[in-house]
Amino acid sequence: MFNRKWSFWGDNKVFILIISILIIIVGIYEHLFLPVGLIILLGVYLFSKKLYQSKEVWFNHYLDTVVRNIERANNYAIQQLPIGIAVFESDGKLQWKNESFQTWVAGKAVEGAYLKDILPPPDNNFETLSLRDSEKQIKISDRFFKMTVKRILTQENGNDITGLVLYLTDITDKERQRKKIDDERVCVARLQFDNYSDVMKGLSESTRANVIVEVNKVISNWAEEMNGLFIRYDEDLYSVGFNKASLQECIKHKFDILDKIREIKVGNKIPPTISVSVACEEKNLLLLGQKAQSGLDLALGRGGDQAVVSIAGEIQFFGGKSIVQAKSTRVRARIVAQAVHELMLSADKIFVMGHVNEDYDSLGAAIGVAKMAFSLSKEAYIVTSGQGYSLSKIKEMAEEKDAVYSSIIIDSANALTQATPRSLLVLVDHHKAMLSASQEVLNAIPKKVIIDHHRRAEDLIKNVILLYLEPLSSSTSELVTELITYFDDRLELNESEASALYAGIVVDTKNFAVQTGERTFEAAAYLRRHGADPGLVHKLFRDEMATVVQRAKLVADARIPIPGLAVSVYKNAPSGDNTSVILAQAADELVTMSEVKVSVVMAETENELLVSARSDGSVNVQTIMEELGGGGHQTVAGVQLKGVQAEEVEPQIIELTRKQMEERETNESNITARY
Repeated sequence: MFNRKWSFWGDNKVFILIISILIIIVGIYEHLFLPVGLIILLGVYLFSKKLYQSKEVWFNHYLDTVVRNIERANNYAIQQLPIGIAVFESDGKLQWKNESFQTWVAGKAVEGAYLKDILPPPDNNFETLSLRDSEKQIKISDRFFKMTVKRILTQENGNDITGLVLYLTDITDKERQRKKIDDERVCVARLQFDNYSDVMKGLSESTRANVIVEVNKVISNWAEEMNGLFIRYDEDLYSVGFNKASLQECIKHKFDILDKIREIKVGNKIPPTISVSVACEEKNLLLLGQKAQSGLDLALGRGGDQAVVSIAGEIQFFGGKSIVQAKSTRVRARIVAQAVHELMLSADKIFVMGHVNEDYDSLGAAIGVAKMAFSLSKEAYIVTSGQGYSLSKIKEMAEEKDAVYSSIIIDSANALTQATPRSLLVLVDHHKAMLSASQEVLNAIPKKVIIDHHRRAEDLIKNVILLYLEPLSSSTSELVTELITYFDDRLELNESEASALYAGIVVDTKNFAVQTGERTFEAAAYLRRHGADPGLVHKLFRDEMATVVQRAKLVADARIPIPGLAVSVYKNAPSGDNTSVILAQAADELVTMSEVKVSVVMAETENELLVSARSDGSVNVQTIMEELGGGGHQTVAGVQLKGVQAEEVEPQIIELTRKQMEERETNESNITARY
């Protein structure tokens, strides 16, 4: 108001000055007019003042109205803004929120309530959100929101916060559209009737036709359930196209098409099995097809009767629970034997290497491969990790029976000095780089051949010239024995060589009790004819007193946490080579008990946890160990873990075993539920 008065006099000073001059002039000449002039001047002043006061009242009312309208509009805009806003104090209590925030959190945003009661942790922990400004997606009920977190700082560049401001933007429609587009992504599936020749062998034409019709019917019905396109492009090969939503449904039902195919019985003696590979979320159809084919190769390399799903590079496995049947055909063995023969001829030196902590199968196979190299007059060496109870026993036998092998069993350092650019490295009884006896030798020799009987893993050693992976075989020693029979007609094994290979077969088949087929016994018979001595093999398997006592203690201390599963733990186990042998033997003994289907024996050493698992065939321990980072066979598997204790791993093993047992019971009792 004071400022406005000064403005009034400033605005009207010219007018007042003129009036004053006129009055003075008139007063000089006409003294009678002086009082009149003063009266006029006073009137003008009073009139102007009243006029100004009325304008001032009007102007102030106008300003008040404008401010109120702005505040009302601002408050309305904030409250009705399609963004939820909430302010929290430094202790996590709600200080203020707008209507949108209150609506979206279903009325939980009561002033004074803590953030943890409005947006539940752990994703929305107040202490975590206070660390930095951030942005993430959250879900409230059935709606999706983008949550932006801004800290209220005491200073612009300071770290002390006085509170948080949360902004919620509803992105439900965007997410639903994204989900719809994602569900409509094209997926390509490749299927193979993987034991076609074995199933059809010996069947009449009518029975063969019936089997094919039933297999086609199951696959066709499966494709129709997923609204997919089904094409059969060979007698045992199929292709199916569908969308990702259908794939998720198939994953939900654990690819029960595998069980339906296995249940086909129309006169066939052997249950048919298929391998399935599905690829999704690749850049184009060409990559989808390539990924689906590589997945099918992976499924077949793992023994067949399973599904491999690749989504954006992430691989999942389903099935693979049935006992794989050995194939009677030896065509591939002949082809591989000829290929190995040619590769060895072109190399100047042959290096054979098994897995770290070698067992009898790894060492027996290595000796067999070295024998093939010797038959071609090639220089050969067996590279070992220097670990393992079996290695010391084989060395003793070699020194006693055959001095040649005692001199060619070398360590990594010696192998590196002997290697040349033309050397050939043959890897036996493993196909994962992390399991190799020497990483240095693996990297130093580029030309590699793999001979293995384990199910194929994702992290297969790359850039190999020849891959001979036969999970249907009992052991790598069996594979090498078959290769020897086709390698060279003049090749003759001596007693120690045949006994080493025989020991490899015996140890992996548990004395011909598991994972055996007709080819296993034929390989064993071949070795016996060439001098394999069961007495010498038995001598290799003889244990020391301390080993027998510890094994008996592990068996006696075993617990059964769930029906069918036996678990035993070896506390404070030594890191020596004999520990893994004790575990394996204890697990073997436990699984022979009538009430035990799966046995798991663990050893806690100073640096790692060793796990050995066995099964009677009703549960696939390989998939259980793969979940923990290991692998193996359906009935024999294991894993080595760093920095964990048995009590941390045991609950996961129990849960995985229970899940497999429940799935098996469900499949057996309701196999046709979804036809």
